[in-house]
Amino acid sequence: MGETASAKAPPYLSQRGEAAAAIGRKNIFFDVISNLWHPEDNPDGFVSLGVAENALMHEEMAQFAKKTFHLPHHSLTYGDGATGSKRLRAAVARFMNRHFDPVTPIDPEHVTTTIGVTTAIEASGMALGNPGDGFLLARPYYGAFPPDLGARAEIKVVGVSFGDVDPFGLDAIAKYEEALLQAHHDGIEVKALILCSPHNPLGRCFPKDVLIELMRFCQKYRLHLISDEIYALSIWENAEAPEAVGFTSVLSIDTTGIIDRNLIHVFWGMSKDFGANGLRIGFIISQHNQEFQKALRGHSAFRYPSSLSDNLAANVLEDDEFTEYYIRTNRQRLADSFACMADFLKREGIPYYHGSNAAFFMWADLRPTSRRVSPKPETLDASLDAMRLVDEVTTETPPSSGASTETEAIMSRLLAKKVFLASGEAFGSEEPGWFRIVFSQPRPYVEEGLRRILEAMKE
Repeated sequence: MGETASAKAPPYLSQRGEAAAAIGRKNIFFDVISNLWHPEDNPDGFVSLGVAENALMHEEMAQFAKKTFHLPHHSLTYGDGATGSKRLRAAVARFMNRHFDPVTPIDPEHVTTTIGVTTAIEASGMALGNPGDGFLLARPYYGAFPPDLGARAEIKVVGVSFGDVDPFGLDAIAKYEEALLQAHHDGIEVKALILCSPHNPLGRCFPKDVLIELMRFCQKYRLHLISDEIYALSIWENAEAPEAVGFTSVLSIDTTGIIDRNLIHVFWGMSKDFGANGLRIGFIISQHNQEFQKALRGHSAFRYPSSLSDNLAANVLEDDEFTEYYIRTNRQRLADSFACMADFLKREGIPYYHGSNAAFFMWADLRPTSRRVSPKPETLDASLDAMRLVDEVTTETPPSSGASTETEAIMSRLLAKKVFLASGEAFGSEEPGWFRIVFSQPRPYVEEGLRRILEAMKE
């Protein structure tokens, strides 16, 4: 009684709910993907070259699904449990044994199925770290790592800065140690190192000797080494970088005398290598740490994959003829699409990171010419010193106001032209103006996006 209409509205959300609502209010991702451009059906929609989706083989995948999909009655039940069907876990174990060259053959019991690798990341954060603990992550990094680890698992991302050091070289190990020691000084207990291999957003693979030294580093400090290998099979030939190293899975390295094998874990899934983001199927492979597997099983009800997706994924992975054709054709199409975009960026004088031979994006500098740091010649190290990276970052650390202002200004112009790119600021780049541009879309779609990017830059 007595309250006026102007009285403060009652709180309808918890503090956690308010925090989630704040993220939801700022996140334009769903606004973009729900309003995508089509030349006839939706000419005023967004062209999205910011989401890491590979549409180059969608027709082949759709036709395969139509021909092979059969729904057994078992798929209408809870199946074999929340960690994936026995059939799917056997299929992925067999498939990865053929393509990842593991030292110890993968057994179905080594595999936990999740609803995409996003939940695999969060699950690992929950199981391996306490709230406030840190996970090392090389910068620039996949922009969803901080929220995937921090939103609910409350793990802090500890960014690793490299300066002029090649992040794919042996000298990079010292930079990981510097970041670890600084985090300890700041009261953050580091529990793991997450490796994005092949790398997102730089599109490069780690040499085997570097992977071994990273293992030795993790053993020294008793860190879990989590290798996100979701782009493992999306490797292609780049005429600009014939010397670029190919992919090596950490599973293929004999860890004897290097690292406790209980500390090695791998992520893989269907989203990238098989162009099926919407299938929502990911895998955690941990071959020797049974307690970790039990922890994953303990919370698996919250990551229960759909039986329909489970069934379709098994159909794909069991068909050797189709997967061999798919991987081979996909690699050629990725190489062609990369070359097309590289030609465009060079022709328009837009600097980009050189030496890529994996995944489906380019790391490009969209600042006005007067604001750019001149890139080095086209070598594997090109543009490294154009990315000054800060020493540490947590999920609560805001970007510097300068970086935010300039990057936001560029993003504002891009969005005004209805083209969406992934901002380098969200990927941990201190230097403003860098964006990740995806090239794995049909050629007319990519060309429309590039046309809009040019228009935005001219303004």
